[in-house]
Amino acid sequence: MFTDGDCIDVFRLIAERKITEAMERGEFDNLPGKGKPLVFHDDPLEPPERRLANKILKNAGIAPVEISLRRELTHLKREYARAKRADERQRLMKEIRWMVLRLNLLQKSAL
Repeated sequence: MFTDGDCIDVFRLIAERKITEAMERGEFDNLPGKGKPLVFHDDPLEPPERRLANKILKNAGIAPVEISLRRELTHLKREYARAKRADERQRLMKEIRWMVLRLNLLQKSAL
C-alpha cells in the first residue's frame, strides 16, 4: 500500500518524465523571455505568512502597513529638514521617533 509520501514521489516522477519528454521534443525552445533573467515581484525578505495578504493589498492598490509607515516617515524627515522654529522641529522629532518605534515593533512581530 502507498503512503502519502509515496504518492508525492510517484507524482514527482511522472512530472519529471513529462518535462523531460517535452524538452526532448523541443517544446521549451521558443518560449518568450528565453535567455533573459527571471523577474520576481515578491520580496525575498518578506515573511511567507504575509505574502498573500500583501499581494491582495497590492492588487487593491493599498500599500502594506510597513510601506505606508515608511512613506510617512520620509515625509516627516523632509518636514523636519525644512522646519525653522525649534518647537516645530521638536514636535516633528517626537513624531519621527514614534514612527521609527512603530516600524521596529512591526518588524519584530514579523519575526
